[in-house]
Amino acid sequence: MKILLKLLVFVGMISLLGGKETSADISLQSQINAVPAGGTLKITAGNYQEPIVLIKPIVLEGEKGTVLIACNSKPAITIKGKSVIVKGIQIRNCKKDKSTAVIKMSGKNHHLENVTLTMWKSGINLENVEKTSFRNIRLTGNGKGNGFELWESHHNTFEGIKIDHVQDGFYMEDSHYNTFTGNTISDSRYGLHVMFSDYITAKNNRSIRNFTGAMVMGTKHSVIANNQLLENNQNVNAQGLLLYDVHNSTIHHNRISDNRVGMFIEDASGNEITDNEITANFVGVQINRIENNVLTGNAFISNVNDFQATDGTDNNIQNNYWDGAMKLDIDGDGKSNLPHSADPFFLNLARETPPHQLFFQHPGMMLLQKMLKSPANMLVTDQEPLMNNELYNQQQPEQTKSTFWGICLSMIIVSLLVIYFGRKRT
Repeated sequence: MKILLKLLVFVGMISLLGGKETSADISLQSQINAVPAGGTLKITAGNYQEPIVLIKPIVLEGEKGTVLIACNSKPAITIKGKSVIVKGIQIRNCKKDKSTAVIKMSGKNHHLENVTLTMWKSGINLENVEKTSFRNIRLTGNGKGNGFELWESHHNTFEGIKIDHVQDGFYMEDSHYNTFTGNTISDSRYGLHVMFSDYITAKNNRSIRNFTGAMVMGTKHSVIANNQLLENNQNVNAQGLLLYDVHNSTIHHNRISDNRVGMFIEDASGNEITDNEITANFVGVQINRIENNVLTGNAFISNVNDFQATDGTDNNIQNNYWDGAMKLDIDGDGKSNLPHSADPFFLNLARETPPHQLFFQHPGMMLLQKMLKSPANMLVTDQEPLMNNELYNQQQPEQTKSTFWGICLSMIIVSLLVIYFGRKRT
């Protein structure tokens, strides 16, 4: 009888352990395949080392502590089809991973939110992706791959994304009507890199400590507004905003500060560049071969050199504020009657003999520029510079002004109380 009881207990333990092993053998991909279209799979916290493929409209949501580890030749997540939603997942990409990207996507109407990537290669690759949204995503690289790559992908939105230590934060080619809002890119090569893509909207983004804050090349009808392009000076060719082959676009209300070159504009036409704050750069703005552009209402403050320009024709450059300009307002209209010009002497000299760049701002070079002044028709000129920085006044919120006056009133009251009680004691 005792032997029979021991045998039954032993069989029961084996059956229990066997049941646990069977449960553990169910792969994440098998669980995904079992979810019907329109359904939701919540992944329990833990580490998962298998690549997964999502090809039907489901929601994949990870609990806190859900980690995918990508260490093979396939992306950690491959998304195809329509309406796939991925939320709350961390992905760690190991050094020996041979895949082209951590997440590879195609299709339309997808949504990624609260996803964290630590990677050695490129982060998220979009190829023929449309009407897809990305929100609250964190990407950290090692300087080799791009954060996001867009190839022929249109009408997508990117919001609240933080990217650091990658090659390009956002790289896009032949991708139109994409919107970038409230993103931060730091310690990389290019923050935003636009190539042959039209109708791009970039608003309220922050690009800091990169080689170039935003490189915009080959675009039409795009909007770059209310961005902060700061401290992009890590390279001899660094600039806050580079506009090359840009046409019929709007660049306004950006803060471009502490860069090597604030704005570099070349082969551009039909653009409105207005109300930008360009401060504390080595060169405020450098212009080559532009035509039919409007540059008004911008403020150039505390730059080592405000303005360098060559070959500008038929541009409307006026009513900007230059703190280095000679100003004289005879008629009291708030505009100087003395034009402010950029002499191309040094740029032309450096173009013919590049080593002459070493003598930038050298007293002898400045003397030569005054002695060998370029003809008037070669100068790019602001005909009516502003006497005062109106942009600064526009940017002062009413709350700031009320706070200032509140502090002043408080100090007056405290001073009166001190005087009153001091006299009372004596």
